[in-house]
This record gives sequence, structure tokens and C-alpha cells, in this order.
Amino acid sequence: MNKENIVIAVLGTGSIGLRHLKILSSLTIKTIAVPVRKERIVELQKKGFTTAKNLEEAKSMGAIGVIICTDTSRHIEDCSIALDLNLIVLCEKPLASNLKQTEKIKNYVKNNLYVGYNLRYDRGFEKLFKLAGDIGEIYFLSAECRSYLPHWRKNRNCLQNYSARKDEGGVILDLSHEIDYLNFFFEKPYGIYGIAKNYNILGIAEEEYASAILKYERNCSSIIVLDYLSLSHIRKCTLSSVSTTLSYDFSKKRITISSKKKEKIILVKRDENTLYKEELKDFIAIIKGKEPRCLCNYFEALNVLSIIESWKKSEKIKREVKINYGS
Repeated sequence: MNKENIVIAVLGTGSIGLRHLKILSSLTIKTIAVPVRKERIVELQKKGFTTAKNLEEAKSMGAIGVIICTDTSRHIEDCSIALDLNLIVLCEKPLASNLKQTEKIKNYVKNNLYVGYNLRYDRGFEKLFKLAGDIGEIYFLSAECRSYLPHWRKNRNCLQNYSARKDEGGVILDLSHEIDYLNFFFEKPYGIYGIAKNYNILGIAEEEYASAILKYERNCSSIIVLDYLSLSHIRKCTLSSVSTTLSYDFSKKRITISSKKKEKIILVKRDENTLYKEELKDFIAIIKGKEPRCLCNYFEALNVLSIIESWKKSEKIKREVKINYGS
């Protein structure tokens, strides 16, 4: 299939949806914008976008793929409609608010549904874990993502964001990139001891802070810290062996290699659209019939939800939980 024959719809035209539309256009892919709020259609048309009222109309206009950029609470319903139309789907993360919701679509998924965990495309994480293969047995990993939720969007109250809503927001679901990239680059954990706290500082419905210790078959552990309350923006990953510590600062685009004798810095190139562009190139390749390079598939997205549910269960019962990944 040639590029000129590919038409991709984007359902949801908020900030992320618009970013996808613009990047797809830069890749010379024909797009159809499908806003959730129909009053946005005229506005989008004035900006030069081709629009449709719904996915059925987008399908009739030639769409063969769709990127779902709606709120998390709608993801499964929107995926269900798209799959019923035989569209190939890329859904923004997380796939759903919980595993039970995914039961609705499980019988329709056949290499046609992917989820946007795009930190998999970051050269820094890729390099970090490649270096990890040369430093001996890893005994410890840490992954943290910390920032101040009210600073995320300058012109919008954070309480109006999905991040603040019950059963849809909270740091564990919202910042689940950290769970996914450890699964992808390292391995899935078998056990977790987690905490999840809402200190009622921000006025949101779900947890503002969460941390967990995860255990692996390799006889090592990791710590994940997710935080809406930090006034410093931090996204880091650290791996340690007896001889060497590797640390990647995502925000500063810098890997530090520390050993007993020396310290070395490796700089990482990335602009604000790099991860989205690489993710979309992979999605386009899948539409063409090629195998995915990194794109998170349906079953890998379920693994993330399994860890999230075990994390929340551990907080509830105040002890370590064995993670049940199901089928």
C-alpha cells in the first residue's frame, strides 16, 4: 500500500489530537479530523482540516486507520466502534481505566489495536537499556516521573482535566509510561508492593502520589515513583550493577555512566515531536502490512493495566501482591 492511499482519522481534536494531525500531514498522510464536540467542525475546517462528524463518516471518506485521542473513560467504547468498522486503531494511553472494561473488545482484537506508549521510541531509554547489557547483573532499577499537575496546561484548571476525575485520573493511570517502558526494555515484574496517596492538596478524585517496589525473576527489584505534587519536573531512570550505575535524565536529555574509576556523559537528541513522529511512522508501517517496530500491542497494554490493578490492590490490603497477568 502506498502512502497516497493511506487515510487516517483522528478522533478527538484536543492538544494531542491536533499534534497527531499536524505530524501526519508532515509525513504526507491524508487525515480526517473527527472532533468530539461537533461545534468544532467549522473551526477545524477554517484551519484547513478535512473533517467528519463520526467514525462511520470518516470510514466512508476512505479512512483505514484511526488514532483515538479522547478521554480515558471513552477509550473502550471508541475502540469498539472503530474495530467494528474494521479500522486499524492506535489508542492513546492508557487503553482503559481498568481491565474489566477491556472485556468488551477482546474478541475483536487481531493485530488491529495498538496503544500509544511512545517512550518506547526514545533513543535515551533505548541506549540506556542497551548499555545495561554490558555492566553485569542488574540488582536495582528506579523510574520516576514527577511534576506539578496545575502547571501542565497554562490556560486550563487542572480540575477540568481527565487527570482529576474519579476512576479515570490519578498518577498511576496517567503516568503509566514508566510501567510500560520497564516492561518493554527490561521485563515484566511478578510481584508488587505499592502505595497510592491522595493528600487532598490538589482537590482531585484519585491519587496525587504513588510509589511501588516491583520484583523480577532476575532476582532484582525496581522502585517506581509517580507524583503530581512536585514543583520540579523530573523524569529519570536509573539502573545499577555492582560495578556501574547508569542514569538517564529524560528532561535534560542526558545519560550518565558512573563507575569506580570514571564518569561519562552521553547526550540524547530529541525534539518535542520526535516520539510522536516515530510512533506514527510505526503505525503507518503497520497499516501497510509490516510488523511493528516498537508499538505497544493490545496484550502489552493489558499487562500495564494488570500491574496498575495489582498496585492499587496492594495499597488497599497493605502488603505485597502477586501480579496476575491473565490471558
